[in-house]
Amino acid sequence: MASLGQQLKKAREERGLTIQQIADATHIGSRFLQGIENDDYSILPGGVFNRAFVRKFAGQVGFDQEQAAKLYDEQLAEMGGEPAKGSYLGLGDELEAKSSSGNGLLLAFIAVVVLGAILYAAYLAFSPSRLQANNVAAALPTPQPTATAAPAESPGASPSPGASATPEASPSPDSAPASGLRVQVIANGGDCWINFQTDGGKTENITLKQGENRDFDATEKLRFLRLGNLPAVNILINGKRANPDKIAPNRKGVVVDNVLITKDNFQQFID
Repeated sequence: MASLGQQLKKAREERGLTIQQIADATHIGSRFLQGIENDDYSILPGGVFNRAFVRKFAGQVGFDQEQAAKLYDEQLAEMGGEPAKGSYLGLGDELEAKSSSGNGLLLAFIAVVVLGAILYAAYLAFSPSRLQANNVAAALPTPQPTATAAPAESPGASPSPGASATPEASPSPDSAPASGLRVQVIANGGDCWINFQTDGGKTENITLKQGENRDFDATEKLRFLRLGNLPAVNILINGKRANPDKIAPNRKGVVVDNVLITKDNFQQFID
């Protein structure tokens, strides 16, 4: 019997579709799709993401998604489970850190962080919200000092023609919330897949394409159960840039597992 990858490849070719067309439609990297066709799951991120990728691939080529997921599970069982892969170990309260990466990965990571910092600085300088706030501030009249106190007005009297209310200060568009927690993830170096949980609620999955960003607001805590492709993203916590070496101090691969950020501990991730 043909393998799952062989059946998906045949269905794709019968529809005259290319791997790149499937990648554009599903927002899944072409090398991941190629790995599925080759029945090589070692390059995939693992866990729920693998099964989601298989189902999306099947849906695009007209293959039954439930049957695809079943064949995937059967193949994993025959292989003895998912292939072992390196991952980033976060600072969750139930995991321990393991061995550190080599110098080559560290240099590549530093280069990505520097590039990300430059791109983010440009984004802050030229974002429409920042420019609009500057224009509003420039248009406000400068308040003039008064020589004498204004006379008291009787109840019900209309305000004098020259009187005006004191303008309130506008909040900065990049300010942190008054209470709670805000974590911003900016995918400026490539695609990033995220499996997260807010304040102990339900688990959600999203994929950020390169150039996209996402704000995560929580009252008490935010947990990244899995954060894929960490070198490709910048992370801000309550408006302050997080240090990736503090988020994943003992990294081996490109995936962060189980990072817990709370409104009480977030300072330990900041530079």
